[in-house]
Amino acid sequence: MRSRKHSGNLIGCNHMQTDLRFALRSVLGRSPAVYFGIQRLWPSRRHLLVTKDTEIVIEGYPRSANTFAVAAFLLAQGRPVRIAHHLHVPVQIIQAVRWGIPTVVLIRKPEDAILSSLVRRPYLSAEWAARYYILFYRTIAPYREGFVVAPFEEVIHNFGQVILRINKRFGTTFVPFEHTDENVQRVFALVEEMDKADRKSNAATETTVARHSATRQALKEARKQELDQLSVRRLLDEAYGVYIEMVNPQSKRC
Repeated sequence: MRSRKHSGNLIGCNHMQTDLRFALRSVLGRSPAVYFGIQRLWPSRRHLLVTKDTEIVIEGYPRSANTFAVAAFLLAQGRPVRIAHHLHVPVQIIQAVRWGIPTVVLIRKPEDAILSSLVRRPYLSAEWAARYYILFYRTIAPYREGFVVAPFEEVIHNFGQVILRINKRFGTTFVPFEHTDENVQRVFALVEEMDKADRKSNAATETTVARHSATRQALKEARKQELDQLSVRRLLDEAYGVYIEMVNPQSKRC
């Protein structure tokens, strides 16, 4: 049995390793040539990358309804669609805007997105999760005119309206998602299949699958106290300002 001290050291080490991976992502995720060059080394990741043949890019900070949006979009179109998604890095959006590809940026209130990320990645620190939220949206802010912003609540309750905004902005004719109970159930069924495929598993797990559950809620409550650290609260306040400006660029905080 591990001693409490040894367990604490192990947790601290895992936190550090996960934070370093996020730090590396934050650097590489702003350099298209470097980031895409590295990603192309992994064949299993290539289908996620934006290319000139991509029909639409759906991206956002992790746990911002990324999987729901991709699943709902695919079901609504009723055909194979070349979607770039789930890289969670600014360069994916920046490159899409430069190429004039229809792009939707998903965004969730920072405390909710960050807390959900901590459940998805148990060894990620709250401070680094908050720092990456700020970096992600601030990096893409100068490209705001080249993409549609979709808040989390709109995506999960009225995604058809998001698709209509995409069509209006880019002159596309994508089929809007009909937000019926039956269609939402079909989306969550596809979400589970996507989770299993991503992890190469025969079953979805509550910590990774992108849907609400009592288990996930309990895990969130267990980590919620980490958001009360002074350094994290300051970052959350900054992140909330970023959120407001991204959702409504005309609004400025006092």
